[in-house]
Amino acid sequence: MWISSEELESVKNQFEGINVEEGENFTSLTVDKSSLLNLLVYLKNSLGYKHFIDLFCIDYPLHRPRFQGIYILFNPEKNRRVAVKCWAEEDSLPSVVHIWKGAKWAEREAWDMFGVSFDGHENLVRMFLWEGYKHHPLRKDFPLKGIEDTYLPSLNLRPDEIPAHNYNPYHTKVPTLEDIERTQKSRMEKKNQIVLNWGPLHPGTHGTIWFLFDMEGEYVKNCDIILGQLHRGVEKIAENLTYTQFIPYTDRMDYISALCSQVAYVNAVEKLLGIDPPEKAKYIRTMMCELQRINSHLLWLGTFALDLGALTIFLYAFREREKIMDIIEGIAGIRLNSSYIRIGGVAKDLPDGALDVISHFIKDFPEKLEEYETILTKNRVWLKRNVDVGIIKKDDVYSYGLTGVVARSAGIPYDIRMVQPTDAYDKVDFEIPLGKVGDCYDRYLLRMEEMRQSLSIIAQCVEKLKNMEGKEYIATDYSNVLPTLEEVFNSIESMVKDFTLRVYGEKTTDGEVYLSGENPRGELGFYINSKGEGRPYRMRIRSGAFYNLQIFPELIKGRTIADAVAILGSLDPVVGETDR
Repeated sequence: MWISSEELESVKNQFEGINVEEGENFTSLTVDKSSLLNLLVYLKNSLGYKHFIDLFCIDYPLHRPRFQGIYILFNPEKNRRVAVKCWAEEDSLPSVVHIWKGAKWAEREAWDMFGVSFDGHENLVRMFLWEGYKHHPLRKDFPLKGIEDTYLPSLNLRPDEIPAHNYNPYHTKVPTLEDIERTQKSRMEKKNQIVLNWGPLHPGTHGTIWFLFDMEGEYVKNCDIILGQLHRGVEKIAENLTYTQFIPYTDRMDYISALCSQVAYVNAVEKLLGIDPPEKAKYIRTMMCELQRINSHLLWLGTFALDLGALTIFLYAFREREKIMDIIEGIAGIRLNSSYIRIGGVAKDLPDGALDVISHFIKDFPEKLEEYETILTKNRVWLKRNVDVGIIKKDDVYSYGLTGVVARSAGIPYDIRMVQPTDAYDKVDFEIPLGKVGDCYDRYLLRMEEMRQSLSIIAQCVEKLKNMEGKEYIATDYSNVLPTLEEVFNSIESMVKDFTLRVYGEKTTDGEVYLSGENPRGELGFYINSKGEGRPYRMRIRSGAFYNLQIFPELIKGRTIADAVAILGSLDPVVGETDR
């Protein structure tokens, strides 16, 4: 749900010249740069839109000013969103870090990708690329393959050989050691005894994350994080693919919960295209997402426990996780990056026996959960490493834009499955566990309870699906939904439709949509700006892991280096999603 008409009238009365664009999928307020900060403060303090969700930019090369910033906010009392747009006059916008701390990384990313500066930002450095890089990749005039301006002849090409017809000795620039050193020094000034580098290849960082700790003895006094080692320009790629072609790329962001990412993206596209998938497909998606949630939490539990010295749990968790991987492979055909979800439904119907296997798993799994908790929950070493470590308060959730388990550990009942239910989530019963302290131990307890709630959702979906055998699993009647393989083989009309959609993409009208899903790592949101073509003009991917990770430097200050492993593990980032 978006901002109400009464609240829009209130904004119009307070601010002159506000341009309101109301829509079912996206409602925005466009304001002059001079009034931006006042409007944001009014929305936050007077209307209750205090939860920062996202900030990003769009490039309109033929418009002056060229760049437009978009802020998305959420009202936790009324469960409503609002978007604020502002043109970046002279390629700059005022910084909002003093209003929401979570805007710090978002502003750095906008500077990195578009070259939009933010007046008042304390240390505006690049987010993913290295300092000294001359270009801004998400600008429309930046080519998809990059700018090949660096001479790097192939080491494998001998002098007497004739190169291939497409051989080019010039490549896109790669950072030198001097570039990397400059990037490191730009992030944090040494003020204490020693600067310690942790990562990006340390197993405790759970991916290619580079941490800088300014330390006095064993205690961390200051911290910053360097991302980008896994940045692949996914948002740029999306602008050059059809909506269906982009589905496999969602798999490869949060690769630990690929199905959840697919569902979040496809739901946003379906909203844009006006497609309503069959009821059976909705229940299949919901069931698969919850299986993937348990899968993800088991991986988290095993690796988190291993980080803190508990090897047995790692082996136990992977024992059950392997069963879920087999179920996913049996239904989707691939264990990890399945691309099983389709616009309009799912790629395949459930195979014979799938529901029986799932029923057996949900009957067996509660006993295994008890095993895990018997070993960990009251273990004195586990308690010592987690209790009162990395405490997150309610105000931190709103200021940093925290979502998922990280937000709920602070007692904030923010769960997209309840706030904005998609698929069959409005037809199943489940509870949202909440924390009381907001520490690492609360985040452990919440994920354990979430697995139980996921089992309940899966059981309800299984009972519904048992009565839907033979029913439609993809809505191929819609003009923008690919026909099934059987339809292509048996109908010339379906063959032509399949060819047209794959070549020209899914045609839609001009419009905007923002829709998100509840990933195991928090809110994964997709903003799509369409100009009526077969591919998005701009796609923004709002990563829950990206924003959740941003609070780490604040949580580690004043604590020992040993706590870094526990705090980071409790936040559970996946770098494929943070870097995109």
